[in-house]
Amino acid sequence: MKVKNWLIGWFVLTALALVLIAAYVFKVDPYFHFHAPDTDTYYYVLDNQRSQNNGISKNFEYDAILTGTSMTENFKTSDMNRIFGVNSIKVSYSGGSFKEINDNLAIALENNSEVKYVVRGLDLLKLFDEKDTMRTDLGEYPTYLYDNNIFNDVKYIYNKDIIFGKAYAMSCARNEEGFVPGITAFDDYSSWQKSYTFGANVVIPDGLTPLNPGEPVHLTEEEKELIHGNITQNVTDLADKYPNVDFYYFFTPYSAVWWKELVDSGRIYAQIEAEEYIIELILEHENIHFYSFNNCPEITGDLNNYKDPRHYAAWVNSLILSWMHDGRCLMTKDNYKDYINSTLSLYLTFDYDSLNGQVDFRNDYYSAAIYNYEITKTAPEDLITSENCYRELYSAEIVEEQYQGALGIQCNGCLKRDANSDESVKDYIISNEFVGAKIRVDDIGLHKYLVFYCRKIEDNGQPSVYILDDNGETVFELVQNYQDLDTHWYQYVVDLSDIDGGITIYLNGGYVDNTGSSDSVYVFSNIVLY
Repeated sequence: MKVKNWLIGWFVLTALALVLIAAYVFKVDPYFHFHAPDTDTYYYVLDNQRSQNNGISKNFEYDAILTGTSMTENFKTSDMNRIFGVNSIKVSYSGGSFKEINDNLAIALENNSEVKYVVRGLDLLKLFDEKDTMRTDLGEYPTYLYDNNIFNDVKYIYNKDIIFGKAYAMSCARNEEGFVPGITAFDDYSSWQKSYTFGANVVIPDGLTPLNPGEPVHLTEEEKELIHGNITQNVTDLADKYPNVDFYYFFTPYSAVWWKELVDSGRIYAQIEAEEYIIELILEHENIHFYSFNNCPEITGDLNNYKDPRHYAAWVNSLILSWMHDGRCLMTKDNYKDYINSTLSLYLTFDYDSLNGQVDFRNDYYSAAIYNYEITKTAPEDLITSENCYRELYSAEIVEEQYQGALGIQCNGCLKRDANSDESVKDYIISNEFVGAKIRVDDIGLHKYLVFYCRKIEDNGQPSVYILDDNGETVFELVQNYQDLDTHWYQYVVDLSDIDGGITIYLNGGYVDNTGSSDSVYVFSNIVLY
């Protein structure tokens, strides 16, 4: 009897433990398998596309979707929301096949009748895949999260990585000082932008070899059959099933370096013929708006937009959204033949040698700055002449004919700060005086970048630059010693894309204390908000 009671008690305790664990995982639900995130209680880190995208698609509130391969990971839902007037999610699949991406879209549309727009990149490397291709090199695919079989949910509920690595860790985080509940912003989810540098020095570090066109290779019937199956099953059938949804699809624009490889191999003809066939298949469906930017050399021919021959920067993603909304590069039955011919001609005759001598911007975000006008329709603003900001000069004057002939702010002398002062240079400049300018912009609006140039002219001139947001937090600082400076112009680009509201800029060009020469001179020029 004692053994029997012991066994019964053991089974009861085990069952109770299993129920409690299941309830706990259900409550926290780090992959949103059962419900939307509880962002008032926990902080959810978005870091697992294949495990979290399904839950996002099923359980979040949204009416627009951004999706595709790594070519779409730098999309910003904030751009999508502003440009299209929607509430969007981003569910990219790095290296994902057409089927993998389409399967998730089918789940999203099945579970959310509010969806109005789908924006999806069709990766050029995936055009020739089998229609049922799935990426299998990332380990076991979590199909138990995607199906409707409640019994295999045990793989999620009783998964030690979920219980301890996710749910328990999220619970513990609540006890940390300064904890704020929430979730990773979709702008940041999957984005790799900040992890790489861009430009000719990284795309073609050893330069391009001379063009050596190969024998023409044309599209085969077998390849055409593959394309038909892939596009029909994984692109157009879903659009037919949801005629009230507008699908914005585009070919992901690879760089001219990639196109040179096609010219050298002779496969540029097969590539263009494949694109032509795909466009013809897609244009039969009225709710698909199809775009291609492959014949836009301002994108594909500028390696400052790329980290390698294929992957483009976040500002290109933003530009794509803006251009699609405006109807630029839209394929129609009347113009697609012209697109095909112009794209083939562009890359057969492209001056690839010019890429070897292309200027690689010292600051990658300068490309983002100069594109921002096209993206946001907000004109650049010169802060030396603008009437929309407050300027205060001290021991400084506005001078002409500075960088590229523009106006500048010439800073003369040094700070009166005592050399033995315990007050930091930053606090002294903000609270007491500066040698240069204080510029206040009450609202930067859709401007996202500040670009300025500066150089030392005489003696101990050196920059101490601080930019503060409305909360008094420092969002940028530049401090250099005059001994490390030459008299050349240097460009600086400040990313202000996370700022909402105003900024205060302190441009100090004087030495940091009263031991500097009174003849010291430093100049700031071309101080422009983009």
